[in-house]
Amino acid sequence: MPVLTATQRRFVDQLHSHIPIAEAGGVPGAVMIAQATLESGWGESGLARLGNALFGVKARPGWTGRVYSGTTAEFVPGRGYVKIPGPNRIFTTRADALKEGCDPRTLFRAYASVTDNVGDYVRFFRQNPRYRQALHIYAQTHDPRAFAREIARAGYATSPSYARRLIALMQWLTPDVLPPVWTVRVNGSTVPHDAVCVVGGRLFVRVRTLAQLFHMRLDYNEQARTVRIYELTGGPR
Repeated sequence: MPVLTATQRRFVDQLHSHIPIAEAGGVPGAVMIAQATLESGWGESGLARLGNALFGVKARPGWTGRVYSGTTAEFVPGRGYVKIPGPNRIFTTRADALKEGCDPRTLFRAYASVTDNVGDYVRFFRQNPRYRQALHIYAQTHDPRAFAREIARAGYATSPSYARRLIALMQWLTPDVLPPVWTVRVNGSTVPHDAVCVVGGRLFVRVRTLAQLFHMRLDYNEQARTVRIYELTGGPR
C-alpha cells in the first residue's frame, strides 16, 4: 500500500478520536474511518468542507437538519455511474433545497460539527431496520469486514464493489484492529473469506458455500427452520 501523505495522516488521526463514539453504538471504528475516507475523499469533498459530513448519508423526507446539495454520481445497472448535478450549497432545510429546484438525489445531511456527524452516523445504523443484521453480526464476530459486507448487502451504496473498497481501506488504514483472516480449503478449493467467520473462538463456514464446493444442492426453508442438502443425482440428506 502507498504511504499516507501528511494531509491523509492528519485526517485519519483526527477520526481516531471518534472511534469510541462509533464502538459504543456497536459500529466498528475501522468501518467508520474507511467510510469517512471513501465517502468524503479524505475530507476534501464539498459535503465535508461545507457540511461537516463525512459519510454521504442522504437527506430523506423526515430529516429536519441542515442539507447540502452537490453533484453526485449513482451507479445504475447497465449504464454505470450517472452524474447528477447539484449547486454545492448548504440549505437550512430539505424543503428549502427542493424549492430551489435541487434534485432529491443530490441532498445530503449536513451538520454543525464532525462530532455531530459521527453521532448521527451511529444513530442512522441503529435506527434503520435494514442494518440490524450488520449490527448483530459485528456484535457476534467483532469483525469489521463482516459489518462492511452486510451494510453493502443492505444497500448503503449503489456501487457493487462497495464492500471490497471498504475492506481494502481498512486493511490499509487500520490493520491493527482487524482480526486475522482464516483460510479454509475444501477438496483443494479455497472457501471465500466472506463465507468464514469466528464467533467466540469457534470457526464457522456458510453451509451454502460448502454445498457449492461439494457440487451439492441446498434447500433452505427459513419458516420451517430446516436445511436439506442433496447430491445432484441423489436425494436429501
